[in-house]
Formats: sequence, C-alpha cells, structure tokens
Amino acid sequence: MDTSTLASLAAVTTMAVAAQSDMSGYTWLLVLGFVIAFILAFSVGANDVANSFGTAVGSGVVTLRQACILATIFETVGSVLLGAKVSETIRQGIIDVRMYNGSEHVLMAGSISAMFGSAVWQLAASFLKLPISGTHCIVGATIGFSMVARGHQGVKWIEILRIVASWFLSPLLSGIMSGVLFYFVRKFILNKDDPVPNGLRALPVFYAITMGINLFSIMFTGAPLLGFDRVPWWGTLCISLGFALVTALFVWFVVCPRLRKKIKLNKNASKPPSAEQPPPPNPQPQAPPAESEKVAFKLGGSEEADLDNNDMETKDLDIGNGLNGTVGPMMITDPHSGRSHTIHKDSGLYKDLLHKLHMAKVGDCIGDTDTEERPIRRNNSYTSYTMAIYGIQGDPKYKDLEVGLQRRSRVDSYSSYSSAVSSGSTVQDGSVTQEACPDPTPEEDELEVDQPAVSSLFQFLQILTACFGSFAHGGNDVSNAIGPLVALWLLYESGSVVSNSPTPIWLLLYGGVGICAGLWVWGRRVIQTMGKDLTPITPSSGFSIELASALTVVVASNIGLPVSTTHCKVGSVVAVGWLRSRKSVDWRLFRNIFIAWFVTVPISGLISAAIMALFIYVVL
Repeated sequence: MDTSTLASLAAVTTMAVAAQSDMSGYTWLLVLGFVIAFILAFSVGANDVANSFGTAVGSGVVTLRQACILATIFETVGSVLLGAKVSETIRQGIIDVRMYNGSEHVLMAGSISAMFGSAVWQLAASFLKLPISGTHCIVGATIGFSMVARGHQGVKWIEILRIVASWFLSPLLSGIMSGVLFYFVRKFILNKDDPVPNGLRALPVFYAITMGINLFSIMFTGAPLLGFDRVPWWGTLCISLGFALVTALFVWFVVCPRLRKKIKLNKNASKPPSAEQPPPPNPQPQAPPAESEKVAFKLGGSEEADLDNNDMETKDLDIGNGLNGTVGPMMITDPHSGRSHTIHKDSGLYKDLLHKLHMAKVGDCIGDTDTEERPIRRNNSYTSYTMAIYGIQGDPKYKDLEVGLQRRSRVDSYSSYSSAVSSGSTVQDGSVTQEACPDPTPEEDELEVDQPAVSSLFQFLQILTACFGSFAHGGNDVSNAIGPLVALWLLYESGSVVSNSPTPIWLLLYGGVGICAGLWVWGRRVIQTMGKDLTPITPSSGFSIELASALTVVVASNIGLPVSTTHCKVGSVVAVGWLRSRKSVDWRLFRNIFIAWFVTVPISGLISAAIMALFIYVVL
C-alpha cells in the first residue's frame, strides 16, 4: 500500500472525526501499525497456512508450488468473505476495551505491541519448523500489553483457561476422530484384496460428508458479505444436507464410472501382481539411460545386505546403469509397467531413496546374524523401497508368511511412489530425516503404502478438503493478523474505543496479501514438518486427517469448545501415523511441537509487554 493512499485516507478520517477526540497527532502510530500488521500477516502465512496443505503436499497429491497457488486463492477469498465476523471476537473478546476511554492512544500503542509480540514468536516458530496456533499468539500478546497498561483488571481470565484446555482437547478429539475414520477406511477398503469396488462405493459418501461439513461451517460462521448471517441455523442445515445429497448423486453417476474406467485402463497397462502371486522373478531390463543421466550410488553396507545372495538372480538388475553416487538425476524403472521415471537430485524423494539405500544397513534392519544366509525380506518398509528400485522380489522362504498374513501388497510401496513421481509431485524441499530401523516383525510394524488405484480414489478428495480447509482458515486467520489493525484503524477513524462500524473489506484484503506473501516465502518449512517429518502420509491417510480435523473444528467451535486448527491437524497426523505403524511417528518432534504450544502465550505476551512498556514509559 503506497504512502499517497495512506495520506489521503488520513486526510479523510481527520475531517470525519471533528466531533470526536482528535487523533491526528497519532498518525505515525497508524502507519507503524500498518507496517507491523503486514509482518504479522506474513508470519501467519509462513506458519499457520501450512496446516491446510501440509498433508496434501506430504502425500504427493499436489506439489509445493500447486499448494501455494491453491492456498493463495482460497486464503484470500476466505479472508474477505469470512474474515469480518471473526475479527470481532479477537478485537473485543479478550480484554475490556472500555477501560481505555479517554486514553485511546494507549490502546493504539497496545494494538501495535500485540501485533509485534505475536509476529516475532510466529516467525521464530516458522524458522524452527514448528506449527503453532496464531490465535493463541495474538491472545497472549493482547494480554501482555493489557497487563502493562492496566494491570490484571479487565483481562478476561476465563479465556485463558479455555486456551489451556484447548491444548489438550484439540489434538485428543481430532486424533480420536481421524483414527476412527482411518480405521474404517483401512478395514473396509485398504485391506481388501481388491480395494477398488468398496472404494468406489464409499466415494459418494465421502464427497457428500466433505461438502456438507464444509458448507455448513462456512454458512454457520455467518459471512455478512454473502448474507449468510441472516439465514437461521435450520436453514443452514437444510441447505448443507441438500447440497451434500446432490454431490453424492453427481459423484455416483458421473465421477465413479469415469474413475472405474481409468483404473481399469491403468491396470491393463501395468498388470500389477496381486498379493498372492509374486511376479516373475526377472523383469525385463529397460534400455540403459543416456550417459549423462547415469547415476549410481554405492550401496552402503552391501556386504551385509548381500544383494548377490544365491536366492535371487541379479544378472538382470542392470546395476551397471549406474549406481554410484552423486551425479545427475536418478532413473528408476517400475518393475510392473516397465516405465522409467527420472527423479531429480533436488527432490525430496531422491534424498529419501538415497538415504534408505546408502545410510540404512539393510542387514541391520532385518537383524539377522548369519550374513551368508541372510535373505532380503519384503515385509519391511525399508527393504521394500530398496527392492522396489532394483525390482528384486522377496525371498521365496517368506512367501507363505505373506500369503498367510493376507496383508496388502507391499510391492506397491514403490508403485505408489512412481505414480507420485510420474505426476510430477515431489516435494521440492526435502531434508533427509534419520529414521530408526523398522521392527522386522511384520504384524507389528508395517508402514502400508496406498496402491495406485487407491491413491487415485483419494487424491481429489484430499485436494478438496485441503482447499475447503484453506478457505475456512483464511477467514479465521486473517482475523489473527488483522484483528489488532482493525481495532487501530477504527480507533483512529472514530476516536472512540467502542466502535460498532463493520470491518472494512480493504483491510481484510491487506491481511490476505500479507498471508500469501508469508506462505510463498517461508511456508514450505512448516509444510515439511506437517507433511513429511512427523510421519509419512499417503492419500488415504491424508484424507482421513483432513476430514476429521475439519469436522472436529466445526463441531467444537459451534458447541463453544475452544479448539485450534493447528492443534487439531497435528493431533490427527500423529494419531493416523501411529495407527499405520507404531514406529513411523517422530515422537521427539511431537514433543517439541507440544512445548512450543505451551510457551506460545507466555512468550508472545512477554514480547508484547516489553514493547508496551517502551511505549508507555519512553515514547508516549
């Protein structure tokens, strides 16, 4: 926003407030407020917005760039359409503004301190890749300045209790709901020999629930701009149910037949092996790639891994294609379809595979003592990656074990990756995370990966839930960024503490722009924590996480339970990750995130209080 516009706005408002107390001496506070509000919106974008698309990027459904574009659109639209209602609570819900009658400039300085305290801590958390709650930040900061300016009277302490309760309530409720949803998805769809028929039957229900819940939440928020605040609650419910029904019918009659056809075509093209029948041991090798594209990394600990084991033939593995370290993109060939995919050096998947092959001593993971007779087992999430790349099949000795277990085909752990790669969806920023060796007992610890057919069922659903989440989030979060600025602007404009004029749209838009800037510049840091580092995510688990956390937020906020979107999402990610595999959740990272939640209110409050003290005792 340029200075001439600001100047003209200032001129208009000065004329408007002739009757009220004269605020023109404090124009510099307003300008400062605008600058700091933009920084705050930037920090909200860098941290909080990542929640909406973290899981979608993590499961490879959208690339980081696509996620940023979608989030930009939906956050901005959401902030303008839904933001006005939410800023009211932030503006008047935490402290009693009537105490500042006659000293309006103190409240203006307070708003600036609150924004500053909140922005600093959110930027610090983004730098540390920790997802925290923007709402708690701004609440803490508001209390901080109020304590300095007016002591503890006027602070609504019951709000603080609600926030403390939400640290435990949000992840717990959301975790339980997403766990239950994922349990049913896994039981009735993923664990079937052929998951497609059941998946297609469930699809209309999933779509209907997704659309119904999200529409209800948007209408129930009562966006004044769309006139939803005039619709009674039963009207909202009827519209949402009707819309959900229409969606279900559309999906059943239009989307399902098309998906069925697409899956059939893919099956015929690639002829994947079923869980019971292992594929022929030697897939035909691809023509070797061009010289420039040859790769190769030395297999770390290949003596232990003993790839030249007599149990399998390695003459067709084409290791000569180059498995050697540090050059060029990696070419990998899907043993089923024969298609080869290039994985570029800077993609997260490249680093992941390199890590799994180079760092992981496959033998150590299996925990076998006899090096000579050590078989490579496919029942292990580590080795399934390694073998998928080489196209090696599991040891025949363990075939009966696999059939007996009636588990999903693990060979597809690679196929789903290759389908992700071929659709161009690799996370651009992937730092390698160290993982513990998985437990070899297959019942205990198997990180299941969606089959390509299942991925295609859940992919669009996950994008849809992420977009809706982003829309609702824009409404909610722009208020965290702009709430204090709205208070500042209305104070300046009317000169009175208790202003009842509505939130100006251009202010909401200003916040939306700041949020998007933060997302593009720094958003990938927290997206990586949510989508990759906490636990690996697949489209089916990602969908369960998104839908259940959205449902939790809608239900809880309408009952009046204090929940935070961030906390709900983290709770869901951890619960589903733990259900999929006991060892796949990074508990140390979760502990760090929890500590960050715990210190959010005090830290932002302290920073805000320090700035406020500066204002009161030095500046004003």
